[in-house]
Amino acid sequence: MPRRQSSQSSEGSMTRSEGEQSRPSRRLGITGYVGLVREGYDELVKAIIRPPRAEYSLNDLGPSEFRYGGVDFVRQDVSVPNRRGLALCGSLWRRADLEPGSSFPCVVYLHGNASCRAEATTIASQVLALGAALFSFDFAGCGLSEGNYISLGFFERDDVETMIGWLREYAGVGAVALWGRSMGAVSSVMQAARDPSIAGLVLDSPFASLEQVALELVSGGPDGDRPEGVPNVPGFLVKSALRMVASSVKSRAGFDLYKCRPVDAAPTCFMPALFATAHDDVLVRPHHSRLIFDAFAGDKNLVTFEGDHNEMRPGFFLDSAAIFFTNVLRIPDAAALEVPTDHSGRPLPLMQVLLMQQRGAAARLYGPRGGEATQAERARLRAEAQQEPRAAQQLEEPSPSLLRAFSEPSSQELERQQLEEEEMLNRAILESLSSSEPPAACRQRASDNHAPQPPPAAPPAAPFDAAAVERAAAPPADGPPSPPAPPGEATTPEEPAEDRLLAEAIKLSLQDATQARCMPRGSGRVRDTPYDAPRDAEIHRDILRYTERCRETPRDAERRREMPRDAERCRE
Repeated sequence: MPRRQSSQSSEGSMTRSEGEQSRPSRRLGITGYVGLVREGYDELVKAIIRPPRAEYSLNDLGPSEFRYGGVDFVRQDVSVPNRRGLALCGSLWRRADLEPGSSFPCVVYLHGNASCRAEATTIASQVLALGAALFSFDFAGCGLSEGNYISLGFFERDDVETMIGWLREYAGVGAVALWGRSMGAVSSVMQAARDPSIAGLVLDSPFASLEQVALELVSGGPDGDRPEGVPNVPGFLVKSALRMVASSVKSRAGFDLYKCRPVDAAPTCFMPALFATAHDDVLVRPHHSRLIFDAFAGDKNLVTFEGDHNEMRPGFFLDSAAIFFTNVLRIPDAAALEVPTDHSGRPLPLMQVLLMQQRGAAARLYGPRGGEATQAERARLRAEAQQEPRAAQQLEEPSPSLLRAFSEPSSQELERQQLEEEEMLNRAILESLSSSEPPAACRQRASDNHAPQPPPAAPPAAPFDAAAVERAAAPPADGPPSPPAPPGEATTPEEPAEDRLLAEAIKLSLQDATQARCMPRGSGRVRDTPYDAPRDAEIHRDILRYTERCRETPRDAERRREMPRDAERCRE
């Protein structure tokens, strides 16, 4: 089979005239399309049976023992082999006060493609608040479980059957309901068709047929849009591309793509079900859920909402799922827990509540500022924690992230920092002003500036100097010509008297402000000059003007002093 580049240069090119180089045509031809399919189908096969494996640790599932809604809970991590001998890793969140041999209702959450059991923490608060237990596990080939490939529901239904059997035999679980999303929803339908003991199903975005999903991935939906990264295959080659994909899937993962059809299992499902789909889902389009919904034999309801395949689900859908599980699992109202809620009255996420509890424990042990408590306080807290071992475990060594969370400064600390920064700024300005200290005569003028001053006498006329005029008229080598210096004035211009007076006034005001801020509170001393907002604002403006003038070069200062003279000459 020729490659894409060679096919373009041979069949997809045309010659305009003799000696002219050939250009590639916009039409690929049959060979070009086949080469395009061969280049992209391997990525499509990997997207179906080998998506990116979700990486996480047990710490991401929260503490193994915690308190929620006034009840102690434990998380039990298990590893169970499936029918193919692959170890499946799962976690069971249940109440710690359950008596041995007692049965309890349980919701089994089944994650989606390229996900893991940590996804169950997003809905844990809704389930535990009802009074039910929660179980979730990694499908084979996902998360921490063994396996190299997934089957998008074909083998995953066997994993669901294995885990339900373990829950009923070893964990004491009674009624079981399934909550699946995407691949987990497909596994729920295919397992519910052969296990009528399942109490109910919540099916979020299941696909009706894996063949149809694959066709829509390579050819696009009714609107022609495809998920990002999926190759574009022409319509007349879609069937051939799908056969290539199915052949690779069967040789690698060991299952037939054409036999993964949840829509065929829906007519034999007689338990109640709650369907959900997103309007903007381009991976599993909404019509898939409607096809299964129409073929489902049990009581059913369909909920639609905005968003795409992987967005967080809205709160009203979580409320609907909670009410659904309360009815199908027959959970009494007395079993519901009083848990922290948000402004809408919905339970806060479990991980957020646990983090708030850990922060409270760190504040009690280390203080609100993050510093160490006294030895007596530590001894008292440890004595109280001996009665509750779980609380002692939480109070012993809070994580560094929690300590950093409680190291935020208080309002008094912020005020003190602002005063210190302002004082440092004043000192820096004073040091810069000290480098250009005004003479004593200027200080005397600053103190007696209110006295009337006689008008300055006109300077005597200077004799004409032809050589000076020629030197002034000659342009300098390194820049534009500068105006000649007036007679009797130094070559390097000095700082004007008004600038020196302004610097002295700013320095005195900053010294007064610094001394006033350094006075201890309660000492009885007050500032000599009361606080005046307009005056302080004027001082700040003077500081800005002074700093702008400090950036001037001697030549710029000379030009600025010559501007009024030039204006006077223009008026004359």
